[in-house]
Amino acid sequence: MYIIIGQGAAGTTAARTLRELDPATPVTVITDEGDYFYNRIDLPDIIGGKYGPEAAALAVPETFAALDVTCRMGTTVRAIHPDVRQVELTTGERLDYQKLLLATGSVPVLPRLPGIDARGVYTLWTMDQARAIISAAAGARSAVVVGAGLIGLKTALALTARGLEVTVVEKLPRVMPRQLDDAAAAIVAERLWARNVEVLVDTEVRGIITAGGAVTGVEFSDRTLACDMVVMAIGVRPNTQLAAAAGLKVGRGIAVDPCQLTSADGVYAAGDAAEICDALSGEPAVPAIWPAAVEQGRVAAWNMAGGRLQYSGAVAMNSVEVAGVPLVSVGDIEGAAGDEVFISHSGGNYKKVVLHGKVVRGVLCLGDIRQAGVIGGLILRQIELEDPYRLISPLFSFIDLIAG
Repeated sequence: MYIIIGQGAAGTTAARTLRELDPATPVTVITDEGDYFYNRIDLPDIIGGKYGPEAAALAVPETFAALDVTCRMGTTVRAIHPDVRQVELTTGERLDYQKLLLATGSVPVLPRLPGIDARGVYTLWTMDQARAIISAAAGARSAVVVGAGLIGLKTALALTARGLEVTVVEKLPRVMPRQLDDAAAAIVAERLWARNVEVLVDTEVRGIITAGGAVTGVEFSDRTLACDMVVMAIGVRPNTQLAAAAGLKVGRGIAVDPCQLTSADGVYAAGDAAEICDALSGEPAVPAIWPAAVEQGRVAAWNMAGGRLQYSGAVAMNSVEVAGVPLVSVGDIEGAAGDEVFISHSGGNYKKVVLHGKVVRGVLCLGDIRQAGVIGGLILRQIELEDPYRLISPLFSFIDLIAG
C-alpha cells in the first residue's frame, strides 16, 4: 500500500499520479483536517465574505472515490516507523506501507509573547481557523493583524470588509518584505491605507494585553493599541515533526534528493515540508509555493511507483492581487554586486528587472504586469539570452540603469 500523509497540493497530486501509474496498489491518504482539499489562499476571501467555503474546495469525497483512493479524514498520525515500514495513528492502529509520502505541509509560527494563549488570538492556515475568525469578527469592532506578508495583508482587508477597524503591524521596514522592494511596498501600503487599513512598519509587538483571559489590546515598545481580536500572521514553518521524530534528516525542511526521497528508504517528502535545492542560489530552500508542491508531488509519485524522475528545482515566485494591485514577483529582486538593475516607476505602475550578465535573475511588476510572466519563465529556466536588453525593453516606458 502507498500511504500519503497530507492532502494538500503535493499529497493530492501524488495520489492522482500514483493511481494513473499503478491502478492496482491501494492508495491511502491520511489527514487530520475535517475538510477535503481546498485552496488556502482563498481563506481570507472567505473571511471577507467574497464567497463561501465550498468555493475553495478542490476535491470532494467523490473525487477520491472516483480515483479509488481511501482518504482518512480527521485522522492524526502519531509516528512513522521506517525500520518496519509502518505508520502509527493516535488510535494505536498501525498501517503497513510499501512507500510513504510525507506531504505534511506547513504550520503557523507563533511567537513567545505574553498573552499569546489568550482568547481572541488566532492564526489562519486552515478552514477551521477561518471559521473561528469569522465567528469572532461578528462580535468585534477592531482587530490587529501581526505580520504584513501576503496572508496578513489579505486577512486585514477581509476583516475591514466585515466592518472592523484593522491595523497591520510589521517589524520589518516594509510590507510583503520577501516579495517586494521598498518602492513597490510603498505603493501597496498606500493602497492599504486607502482601503482603511492602518499600516505600522518597523514596529515590534511586545505582548498581548488581556483581561479575564481575553484579548483587550496589543503592546508595542512605545504605546498600546486597544483591539478585540488579534490575528498572528508572521509566517509558517515546514511541518517536520513526524520526520524528525523518526530520525529522518531535517534541515529547514525534510531533506530530500532530486527524486524527493528522504534519508529513509521508501520514504519520500514533497510540498511545503520538503527542503530542496534553490534553482538560483543552489542553497537548500523550502519554496512553499503551489507550483513547486504540485510538481514535487508528481515527481515523488513517479518514483514511489518505480520510475526515475527528478525535480528540477524552484525559485521564489508570486502572482497575486493585494488591495486592488496586481503584482508579479519572481526570483532575486534585490540583485547583488555586478548585477544590472532596471527600474521604471510611473504612478501606480512599478517594474524592475535584475540581470546577471545575460541571465535574468529577477522580475518585479506592480500594476501593469504584462510580459512579466514571460520573463518569469526565463528566470525559472536560467538560460543565457543573446540580447536580454531587447527582451526586457518592452516592459519599460523609460529605463534607468542602476550600477550594481
